[in-house]
Amino acid sequence: MRYLYIVAGVILIILGISGMTFLRSRPPESREMIRINDRIITTEEFEREYSEATSLYNQKKDRKEFIEDLITKELLLQEAKRRGLDLKPDFRRAIQNYYEQTLLKNLTQERMAEIDITVTEEEIASYYENMGKVFIIRTILFPDEEGAKKALKGFPSNKGELKTLYLDELPDDLLNDILNLREGETLNRPIKTDQGFLVLKVEAIRKAGVPPIERVRDEIKRILVEKKRRSEMERWLADLRKKAIIRVKKESNG
Repeated sequence: MRYLYIVAGVILIILGISGMTFLRSRPPESREMIRINDRIITTEEFEREYSEATSLYNQKKDRKEFIEDLITKELLLQEAKRRGLDLKPDFRRAIQNYYEQTLLKNLTQERMAEIDITVTEEEIASYYENMGKVFIIRTILFPDEEGAKKALKGFPSNKGELKTLYLDELPDDLLNDILNLREGETLNRPIKTDQGFLVLKVEAIRKAGVPPIERVRDEIKRILVEKKRRSEMERWLADLRKKAIIRVKKESNG
């Protein structure tokens, strides 16, 4: 049943007639502008849709042409409903997916707008100080945590994979840890990944040239704002999970 409500509320958004719902009481004839079978479009509805279409395409649309397009679209909608296309499972799933994705997008945008981010001059200066660093990092992946912890005591210098990473390529959750490591030092804990446990060592740190801070200050601030906003979103999501009641039934092994 909830799909029928979703169809009624969302179908016209997809088709570009967001304000024209089918579940509307009949308006007085004095407000009627267009009638298409049993569908009545009021003057207010039309002007709203015309204004939105003009804003969407960023140009003035011909009113007569817009009316004809509107009539054609409404006739197609009515024919689709007459054939029962709005009740088919594939259509309902598509509506449900669109509905959920739109809600998620709107929620994310609203939450992002609520986050007040402050970046200090000290943070900008600290980022600039590390901006030109290039990190030569060796990583070794272990299937279990025990093997990874043993490697921390005696890191194999000739194994693993070498990577060259610039400051903005370092993972946010490891950024401070790596910046605090000197050449030849190993991170003091394994990093859990989907593939296993990773041991990380900074083999070398090189210094590349960077522009004067006056030229990159705004860009640095933008990067720091985005990092902080992303971290805040992750904390918010973790808090939602913490407060929620979540149960996952274990799958049988056959």
